[in-house]
Amino acid sequence: MRVLVTGWFSFDEVIATIGDELGADVVVDWLTEAGVEHDVAWAPYLQRGPDWRELDPADYTHLVFVSGPLSDTPLLRELTTAFAGAQRWAVNVSVVSDAGRALFDQVWERDAPGISRPDLAIGTTTPDVPVVAVAFAPPQEEYGDRSQAAQVRAAIEGWLGARAIPWFELTMDLFEKPHERFPLQVEALIRRADVVVSMRLHALVLGLAHGKPVIACDAIAGGAKVSAQAAALGWPIVLRAGEVDPTTLDAALEHALSGTLTEELAGARQRGATGNAAAREWFTGLLAGD
Repeated sequence: MRVLVTGWFSFDEVIATIGDELGADVVVDWLTEAGVEHDVAWAPYLQRGPDWRELDPADYTHLVFVSGPLSDTPLLRELTTAFAGAQRWAVNVSVVSDAGRALFDQVWERDAPGISRPDLAIGTTTPDVPVVAVAFAPPQEEYGDRSQAAQVRAAIEGWLGARAIPWFELTMDLFEKPHERFPLQVEALIRRADVVVSMRLHALVLGLAHGKPVIACDAIAGGAKVSAQAAALGWPIVLRAGEVDPTTLDAALEHALSGTLTEELAGARQRGATGNAAAREWFTGLLAGD
């Protein structure tokens, strides 16, 4: 017995969903636990495994299609026709039409007329990994040719994608059409991140204010306000323009997650408090003398 696991993630012609892959993961676990030989067919654009169109159908006794809609489409007909000599099972699917159901020998419907069952994804567990909040900065005209914001952003985005790092963007503008944005929204997001990657001064400051290690990326050649603020707060993880690449970002993330920066985080907040106190003294002194 040898099974080929397929789904909408097996076709170059469509973009499947995360749920499709999670359902397949559950089925793969079942096959592994049962000691059944199996392969998973992936769309070539995903570059994760074999393309079913290049496999020999005679090598497989069973074809299993996991998750998504089941209807008599050209793609499903092509797949099931190619594996006509195998037992064809569909698992965790939405039966859209009787003609789609007829393409398979056995069907476990997730939903169909009169049927509603839990999706397989409810049974998945993936490893816990750090979540990164990222604050990008646009090119800043005041720095002229020294600004390398586009290059730095591209390096960070490429790194995040290549490493499959879970991340979300911290947008620091007060308004994003058609809605206002408030500090409490940004700070709430920062509190839920494990690490902040920041091209912006204030995302650096707020990350440290909330006890989050920050990878400060100064996009200005020769350094500017991001580097200066990191120095003012005694924060050690700073990458300058021209230094931001996958290798330096990997090392910075490892440092940020090492658990060795407790003193630096506390020190940054203390320096901030001291700086605020000095600024307040200066300001109230001016008020008193006015």
